[in-house]
Amino acid sequence: MVFDLILLVYLAYKNSVRAKLKAQNAIAWAFITAASFLLCYFGGYLFVIVFFCRDVVKLGLVSSADYKTKQAIAQQLVQSFASNPLHLITVELFGLGGYLIIRYILDRMPDKKQPEVHWMDKMGEQ
Repeated sequence: MVFDLILLVYLAYKNSVRAKLKAQNAIAWAFITAASFLLCYFGGYLFVIVFFCRDVVKLGLVSSADYKTKQAIAQQLVQSFASNPLHLITVELFGLGGYLIIRYILDRMPDKKQPEVHWMDKMGEQ
């Protein structure tokens, strides 16, 4: 969990620097990056639970189960994630995908307009 938080802060910082180069609000884009990362991260958890953990947990029982059954299902999911590192890697890659989506959006924006220097102004610099 600490690694995820450090990764989130680093990726938000990288996109804020990119946004500043594009003459955008860096703090806003850092928050957008964090929100996109977290949304895709939790989407990755949902994807792994639905597609990779079908054999461990019967998801149809979750909605009608009592508290003890839900606790047992949660314990089974924790054991499934702990026993197979591919599940956690998949979730991390989903979060990284959220960062890359925002990075792509920022890269498509035009760069900050540089002031034009007339050729006559450059004559005295030599």
